[in-house]
Amino acid sequence: MEFQRKISELKIKRAKKEAILDNLKIEKNEFKHIKKFYNEPVDELRNKIRAIISEINKIGPVNLRAIEEYKIADVEFGELKLKLDKLLDEKGAILKTAEEIESKRKGRFMETLKKIEKNFSVIYKDLTGGEGVLKLEERENIDSGLVIEAIPKGKSLVNIDLMSGGEKAITALAFLFAIQQYKSAPFYVLDEVDASLDKANTKKINNLIKKYSKNMQFIVITHNETTLAVADKLFGVSMQDGVSKILAIKMPEK
Repeated sequence: MEFQRKISELKIKRAKKEAILDNLKIEKNEFKHIKKFYNEPVDELRNKIRAIISEINKIGPVNLRAIEEYKIADVEFGELKLKLDKLLDEKGAILKTAEEIESKRKGRFMETLKKIEKNFSVIYKDLTGGEGVLKLEERENIDSGLVIEAIPKGKSLVNIDLMSGGEKAITALAFLFAIQQYKSAPFYVLDEVDASLDKANTKKINNLIKKYSKNMQFIVITHNETTLAVADKLFGVSMQDGVSKILAIKMPEK
Protein backbone atom coordinates (compact mmCIF):
# COMPACT_ATOMS: atom_id res chain seq x y z
CA MET A 1 0.00 0.00 0.00
CA GLU A 2 2.77 2.37 0.92
CA PHE A 3 4.46 1.66 -2.36
CA GLN A 4 1.33 2.40 -4.38
CA ARG A 5 0.80 5.68 -2.50
CA LYS A 6 4.30 6.84 -3.40
CA ILE A 7 3.73 5.91 -7.02
CA SER A 8 0.54 8.03 -7.04
CA GLU A 9 2.35 11.00 -5.53
CA LEU A 10 5.09 10.75 -8.12
CA LYS A 11 2.50 10.62 -10.93
CA ILE A 12 0.83 13.75 -9.54
CA LYS A 13 4.18 15.57 -9.33
CA ARG A 14 5.00 14.44 -12.85
CA ALA A 15 1.66 15.76 -14.10
CA LYS A 16 2.33 19.14 -12.44
CA LYS A 17 5.80 19.34 -13.93
CA GLU A 18 4.43 18.46 -17.37
CA ALA A 19 1.78 21.18 -16.96
CA ILE A 20 4.46 23.72 -16.01
CA LEU A 21 6.54 22.59 -18.99
CA ASP A 22 3.58 23.01 -21.35
CA ASN A 23 2.97 26.53 -20.01
CA LEU A 24 6.60 27.40 -20.52
CA LYS A 25 6.43 26.09 -24.09
CA ILE A 26 3.37 28.27 -24.74
CA GLU A 27 5.14 31.34 -23.35
CA LYS A 28 8.20 30.51 -25.41
CA ASN A 29 6.10 30.44 -28.56
CA GLU A 30 4.54 33.80 -27.66
CA PHE A 31 7.93 35.47 -27.36
CA LYS A 32 9.82 33.57 -30.04
CA HIS A 33 10.01 36.74 -32.26
CA ILE A 34 11.97 38.59 -29.57
CA LYS A 35 15.66 38.55 -30.38
CA LYS A 36 16.96 40.81 -27.65
CA PHE A 37 16.75 39.98 -23.98
CA TYR A 38 17.42 42.23 -21.04
CA ASN A 39 19.34 40.84 -18.15
CA GLU A 40 18.23 43.52 -15.71
CA PRO A 41 16.70 43.48 -12.24
CA VAL A 42 12.94 43.10 -12.13
CA ASP A 43 12.47 46.42 -10.30
CA GLU A 44 14.42 48.30 -12.96
CA LEU A 45 12.38 46.70 -15.70
CA ARG A 46 9.19 47.61 -13.88
CA ASN A 47 10.35 51.24 -13.63
CA LYS A 48 10.98 51.28 -17.34
CA ILE A 49 7.54 49.87 -17.99
CA ARG A 50 6.00 52.58 -15.80
CA ALA A 51 7.95 55.27 -17.67
CA ILE A 52 6.73 53.90 -21.02
CA ILE A 53 3.14 53.78 -19.77
CA SER A 54 3.53 57.39 -18.56
CA GLU A 55 4.73 58.50 -22.02
CA ILE A 56 1.80 56.72 -23.64
CA ASN A 57 -0.61 58.46 -21.26
CA LYS A 58 0.90 61.85 -22.17
CA ILE A 59 0.01 61.21 -25.80
CA GLY A 60 -3.60 61.21 -24.73
CA PRO A 61 -6.55 59.17 -25.81
CA VAL A 62 -6.81 57.78 -29.29
CA ASN A 63 -8.59 60.19 -31.68
CA LEU A 64 -11.17 57.99 -33.32
CA ARG A 65 -11.85 60.71 -35.92
CA ALA A 66 -8.21 60.83 -37.00
CA ILE A 67 -8.78 58.65 -40.06
CA GLU A 68 -11.76 60.74 -41.16
CA GLU A 69 -9.87 63.99 -40.57
CA TYR A 70 -6.90 62.63 -42.49
CA LYS A 71 -9.12 61.85 -45.48
CA ILE A 72 -10.51 65.41 -45.44
CA ALA A 73 -7.02 66.90 -45.13
CA ASP A 74 -5.79 64.62 -47.92
CA VAL A 75 -8.54 65.87 -50.27
CA GLU A 76 -7.71 69.51 -49.42
CA PHE A 77 -4.01 68.83 -49.97
CA GLY A 78 -4.76 67.27 -53.36
CA GLU A 79 -6.77 70.33 -54.44
CA LEU A 80 -4.03 72.70 -53.27
CA LYS A 81 -1.44 70.56 -55.06
CA LEU A 82 -3.39 70.85 -58.30
CA LYS A 83 -3.62 74.64 -57.90
CA LEU A 84 0.12 74.84 -57.16
CA ASP A 85 0.97 72.74 -60.21
CA LYS A 86 -1.24 74.99 -62.35
CA LEU A 87 0.42 78.13 -60.98
CA LEU A 88 3.87 76.66 -61.61
CA ASP A 89 2.89 75.82 -65.19
CA GLU A 90 1.56 79.35 -65.71
CA LYS A 91 4.73 80.79 -64.17
CA GLY A 92 6.84 78.71 -66.51
CA ALA A 93 4.81 79.89 -69.50
CA ILE A 94 5.14 83.53 -68.43
CA LEU A 95 8.90 83.18 -67.92
CA LYS A 96 9.24 81.55 -71.33
CA THR A 97 7.24 84.36 -72.95
CA ALA A 98 9.34 86.96 -71.12
CA GLU A 99 12.53 85.29 -72.35
CA GLU A 100 11.21 85.27 -75.92
CA ILE A 101 10.24 88.94 -75.68
CA GLU A 102 13.63 89.83 -74.18
CA SER A 103 15.39 87.91 -76.93
CA LYS A 104 13.38 89.74 -79.62
CA ARG A 105 13.95 93.08 -77.86
CA LYS A 106 17.70 92.50 -77.75
CA GLY A 107 17.79 91.35 -81.36
CA ARG A 108 15.80 94.36 -82.56
CA PHE A 109 17.93 96.74 -80.48
CA MET A 110 21.22 95.35 -81.79
CA GLU A 111 19.91 95.44 -85.36
CA THR A 112 18.84 99.06 -84.91
CA LEU A 113 22.12 100.04 -83.26
CA LYS A 114 24.08 98.45 -86.09
CA LYS A 115 22.17 100.43 -88.73
CA ILE A 116 22.42 103.71 -86.80
CA GLU A 117 26.14 103.11 -86.21
CA LYS A 118 26.61 102.64 -89.94
CA ASN A 119 24.71 105.86 -90.69
CA PHE A 120 26.69 107.71 -88.01
CA SER A 121 30.03 106.61 -89.47
CA VAL A 122 29.06 107.82 -92.96
CA ILE A 123 27.64 111.18 -91.80
CA TYR A 124 30.50 111.87 -89.40
CA LYS A 125 33.02 111.18 -92.15
CA ASP A 126 31.15 113.54 -94.51
CA LEU A 127 31.19 116.29 -91.87
CA THR A 128 34.72 115.96 -90.51
CA GLY A 129 36.64 113.61 -92.76
CA GLY A 130 37.26 111.46 -89.66
CA GLU A 131 35.80 108.23 -88.29
CA GLY A 132 33.00 107.80 -85.75
CA VAL A 133 31.98 104.73 -83.74
CA LEU A 134 28.91 103.87 -81.62
CA LYS A 135 29.10 101.03 -79.13
CA LEU A 136 27.63 99.83 -75.84
CA GLU A 137 29.43 100.39 -72.55
CA GLU A 138 29.08 96.67 -71.88
CA ARG A 139 29.20 94.38 -74.88
CA GLU A 140 25.86 92.64 -75.56
CA ASN A 141 24.24 94.42 -72.58
CA ILE A 142 21.52 96.54 -74.13
CA ASP A 143 20.68 98.11 -70.76
CA SER A 144 24.13 99.64 -70.44
CA GLY A 145 24.99 103.12 -71.72
CA LEU A 146 25.90 104.15 -75.25
CA VAL A 147 29.44 105.31 -75.96
CA ILE A 148 30.21 107.69 -78.83
CA GLU A 149 33.84 107.66 -79.93
CA ALA A 150 35.28 109.64 -82.79
CA ILE A 151 38.54 110.26 -84.57
CA PRO A 152 38.43 113.78 -86.00
CA LYS A 153 40.62 114.17 -89.06
CA GLY A 154 44.26 114.44 -88.01
CA LYS A 155 43.55 113.57 -84.34
CA SER A 156 43.54 110.53 -82.06
CA LEU A 157 40.51 108.52 -80.88
CA VAL A 158 38.57 110.43 -78.21
CA ASN A 159 35.38 109.97 -76.23
CA ILE A 160 32.71 112.61 -76.85
CA ASP A 161 33.12 113.80 -73.24
CA LEU A 162 36.69 114.87 -74.03
CA MET A 163 35.87 116.83 -77.20
CA SER A 164 35.73 120.60 -77.59
CA GLY A 165 32.39 122.37 -77.81
CA GLY A 166 32.47 122.51 -81.60
CA GLU A 167 33.52 118.85 -81.92
CA LYS A 168 30.74 117.81 -79.55
CA ALA A 169 28.17 119.74 -81.58
CA ILE A 170 29.32 118.15 -84.87
CA THR A 171 29.36 114.66 -83.30
CA ALA A 172 25.95 115.09 -81.66
CA LEU A 173 24.41 116.36 -84.91
CA ALA A 174 25.94 113.43 -86.81
CA PHE A 175 24.30 111.11 -84.27
CA LEU A 176 20.98 112.96 -84.62
CA PHE A 177 20.99 112.65 -88.40
CA ALA A 178 22.06 108.99 -88.13
CA ILE A 179 18.89 108.30 -86.12
CA GLN A 180 16.89 110.45 -88.52
CA GLN A 181 18.05 108.36 -91.46
CA TYR A 182 16.89 105.19 -89.70
CA LYS A 183 13.53 106.52 -88.55
CA SER A 184 12.64 110.17 -88.89
CA ALA A 185 10.31 112.34 -86.83
CA PRO A 186 7.86 114.88 -88.38
CA PHE A 187 10.00 117.81 -87.26
CA TYR A 188 13.12 118.64 -85.28
CA VAL A 189 13.97 121.56 -83.01
CA LEU A 190 17.65 122.57 -82.94
CA ASP A 191 18.52 125.13 -80.29
CA GLU A 192 21.67 127.10 -81.21
CA VAL A 193 23.53 124.00 -82.33
CA ASP A 194 25.81 126.23 -84.41
CA ALA A 195 26.82 128.50 -81.53
CA SER A 196 30.23 126.86 -81.11
CA LEU A 197 30.89 126.10 -84.79
CA ASP A 198 33.12 127.98 -87.18
CA LYS A 199 31.80 129.14 -90.53
CA ALA A 200 33.00 126.08 -92.45
CA ASN A 201 31.37 123.59 -90.10
CA THR A 202 28.23 125.73 -89.91
CA LYS A 203 27.89 125.47 -93.68
CA LYS A 204 28.27 121.68 -93.50
CA ILE A 205 25.50 121.45 -90.91
CA ASN A 206 23.29 123.80 -92.91
CA ASN A 207 23.77 121.65 -96.02
CA LEU A 208 22.65 118.57 -94.04
CA ILE A 209 19.60 120.40 -92.72
CA LYS A 210 18.67 121.54 -96.24
CA LYS A 211 19.15 118.01 -97.52
CA TYR A 212 16.83 116.41 -94.97
CA SER A 213 14.32 119.27 -94.88
CA LYS A 214 12.80 117.96 -98.10
CA ASN A 215 11.00 115.26 -96.09
CA MET A 216 10.61 116.93 -92.68
CA GLN A 217 10.69 120.30 -90.97
CA PHE A 218 13.52 121.80 -88.96
CA ILE A 219 12.99 124.57 -86.46
CA VAL A 220 16.39 126.13 -85.83
CA ILE A 221 16.95 128.65 -83.07
CA THR A 222 20.06 130.63 -84.00
CA HIS A 223 21.84 133.99 -84.12
CA ASN A 224 24.27 132.82 -86.78
CA GLU A 225 23.96 134.84 -90.01
CA THR A 226 25.23 131.91 -92.08
CA THR A 227 22.35 129.76 -90.84
CA LEU A 228 19.79 132.58 -91.23
CA ALA A 229 20.84 133.04 -94.84
CA VAL A 230 19.79 129.49 -95.86
CA ALA A 231 16.44 129.40 -94.01
CA ASP A 232 13.16 129.13 -95.89
CA LYS A 233 11.35 131.29 -93.34
CA LEU A 234 12.56 133.55 -90.57
CA PHE A 235 10.68 134.29 -87.35
CA GLY A 236 11.86 136.94 -84.94
CA VAL A 237 10.65 138.95 -81.98
CA SER A 238 10.79 142.75 -82.06
CA MET A 239 9.81 145.39 -79.53
CA GLN A 240 7.40 148.00 -80.86
CA ASP A 241 6.02 150.63 -78.47
CA GLY A 242 7.02 148.43 -75.55
CA VAL A 243 5.15 145.42 -76.92
CA SER A 244 6.79 142.23 -78.21
CA LYS A 245 5.71 141.37 -81.73
CA ILE A 246 6.54 138.33 -83.81
CA LEU A 247 7.83 139.03 -87.30
CA ALA A 248 7.80 136.45 -90.08
CA ILE A 249 9.79 136.69 -93.28
CA LYS A 250 9.64 134.24 -96.18
CA MET A 251 13.05 134.07 -97.77
CA PRO A 252 13.43 134.00 -101.56
CA GLU A 253 14.29 130.67 -103.11
CA LYS A 254 17.67 131.97 -104.32
